[in-house]
Amino acid sequence: MKVFLIRHGQSMLNGRGIHQSPDTGLSERGIRQAEAMAERFVGVKVDLILASRYRRAMHTAQIISRRIDRRVVYTKLLNEFKNPTEVEGLRHGSAKAMKIAKMIRAHAHDPKWHYSDEENMFDKITRGKKAVKYIEDMHADSVIVATHSGLLRMILAIGIFGKELTPEDFAKIVSFMMTENTGITECEVTGGRWRLITFNDFVHLK
Repeated sequence: MKVFLIRHGQSMLNGRGIHQSPDTGLSERGIRQAEAMAERFVGVKVDLILASRYRRAMHTAQIISRRIDRRVVYTKLLNEFKNPTEVEGLRHGSAKAMKIAKMIRAHAHDPKWHYSDEENMFDKITRGKKAVKYIEDMHADSVIVATHSGLLRMILAIGIFGKELTPEDFAKIVSFMMTENTGITECEVTGGRWRLITFNDFVHLK
């Protein structure tokens, strides 16, 4: 099974360094990015597109779908990880957002601790494993997965570490693997084993 993990196009807020909500849509630049990426899948064997239910990822998937005439299946399992509602609309570097982030990091190893309504690190790993199983259970030859930076890197982390993945492992992956909007990451999956072919290919943006 071939899996193309893609990050959505630039949104109206992520380019400005602002914490987003699920209904944040693509910017004009993000739409152009998605259109350029869609061209790269013309002539590529793709059976199905799976997509997050967040507006920016849905729109990205729809642009690809129109270009290559493949249906889209939406699932909450591919949504971006939930931050506390209190940070939505705040700049990443704002005093309040940074204070909340510091508190979350300080409790990262406590599976029962939450600041408010966010997914903690253990919640993220649990959902990531469900997302991986969901993709594998498609039993398709080739799928596109339109998702977000955090969830994309979680899928890769599970591909590397499997059931043994820990919060410490994922923290290292997040700080090491940065992704561009509409970057394409290609994997091969055989018998539940994931192999990375290319990571964060965004030549279409150059």
